[in-house]
Amino acid sequence: MYIAGIGGANVDIHGQSLSPIIMRDSNPGKLHLSMGGVMRNIVDNLARLGQRCELVSAVGDDAYGQMLRSGCEQLGIGTSGLITRPGHSSSTYISIMDSAGDMLVAMSDMRILKEMDEQFVAERMELLNNAELVVCDANLSPAALTYLAKNCTAPLCIDPVSTTWAKSIVPILGHFDTIKPNRLEMEVLADMPISTEEDLEQACCKVLATGVRRVFVSLGADGIYYKGPGGSIHRRSRRFDQMVNATGAGDATMAGILYATLQGMSESDILDFALGAGLVAISGADTINPAMKVETVEQMIKEYVK
Repeated sequence: MYIAGIGGANVDIHGQSLSPIIMRDSNPGKLHLSMGGVMRNIVDNLARLGQRCELVSAVGDDAYGQMLRSGCEQLGIGTSGLITRPGHSSSTYISIMDSAGDMLVAMSDMRILKEMDEQFVAERMELLNNAELVVCDANLSPAALTYLAKNCTAPLCIDPVSTTWAKSIVPILGHFDTIKPNRLEMEVLADMPISTEEDLEQACCKVLATGVRRVFVSLGADGIYYKGPGGSIHRRSRRFDQMVNATGAGDATMAGILYATLQGMSESDILDFALGAGLVAISGADTINPAMKVETVEQMIKEYVK
C-alpha cells in the first residue's frame, strides 16, 4: 500500500545578500536552490520515514521540472501521477533576504497549478482511491478540490496552507477525514475568533460537526491541540530553543501525523510523533532535514516533547 499526495511541487530559490542591499543594483550574495512545495515536502518527509508514496502534481518541461521529477525518483517517490506540461514553467518561488536574514521581497510563479483542474483530478482518481491514505493541500482549484473531496474513497487529509485557501474548503469540509490547520486557518474554518483554550475547543467542535473525524491544530511554539472521535482531546507542547529554520515544520508535522496513523499508534502517540517530526524539521538548515527518520523523531520526542 502507499500514501498518495496531490498538490503543489515547486523549486525554491533563496538569496541572501552578503552586505546591506543596494536597491536597483546587483548585490553579491549567497543563492540556494532546493525542491519545495507543500505536497512535495510532505511526501519527501514520508519517504524518509520509510513510507511508500505517490506524488500527484504538475511540472513544466523545463530544467526545474526535470529536477523535481528526478529528485522524487531518487527518494523513491512514485511519479506516475506527476504530469509534465509542455510549454509551461514549473512552479517556482524566489525570496531575497537582506544581510541580517530578513526577507526583503519574494515572488512566486505558480501558474502551472491551474493545470491541476477537475479533469486532471478525475484522470487520477484510480491512483488516488487505491491509496491507503490521500493527503492534499488547498493549492488545488476550488473545482478540483471539490471533485477530489466528493469522489475520493480513501481517507482524505488536508493541510489548508493559508487563510485564503482555507476559505475554499469550508463548503466541503465534511468530506475530509483529517485536517491540520494553524490557529488562523482554524478561525476561518470555524468562522469564529480563537483567543482562549475554550475558543479552541469550541472551534474544533464546530468543525467536527461537519463530518471531519480528526482536527490537529498547529500552534507553533505552543505545540499541537487535537480533538477527535468521541470528543477525545489531547494537547502537546515542546521545550525546544534550537530552531535553525522554521520553514517546512508544518509539512513535517503532517507527515508525522500520517506516518503515526498508519502505524496504528494511539491518539496520544500520534501527537508525540507529529510534534517530534516538526522538531526534526526546524533543527535543520534546509526545508527538508536530511536527518528525518523514525529514530531521529523518537529521540526528539524523548528529549523535548511534554
